Amino acid sequence: MIHLDGIPLPQFVWLNRFGYSCFVSRAEYSLDGSQHIEVASKQAGKSVVLYSDAEALNEFETLENHANTAGANSFNLNINGTELTVMWDYSNQPVSGVPAINYSDGDPEQIDAITLKLITV
Repeated sequence: MIHLDGIPLPQFVWLNRFGYSCFVSRAEYSLDGSQHIEVASKQAGKSVVLYSDAEALNEFETLENHANTAGANSFNLNINGTELTVMWDYSNQPVSGVPAINYSDGDPEQIDAITLKLITV
């Protein structure tokens, strides 16, 4: 099960668990036309994307409030025993979802396609 800063997320899955490269590279050409390539290992900043097909509105609001109050503070994320220190990825919308049904005069009961975007620190 996934726990985000003590909040249980039993229906969420880790979308980008596989396919991560721990190296970054940059290539450029010098004035004589030769190529110079630099490669370094990443210190932090691994993207972590969690997803759920649907959750109750109060669950979504809890996550949204957490993202809106955490700021630059880091917190623990436990994914099936794997401990990560993360923060919300504010470069994009950190918490997103779509109401299952839009009501003109009330709140929806369920939010679909919930995506949580975090980065390791």
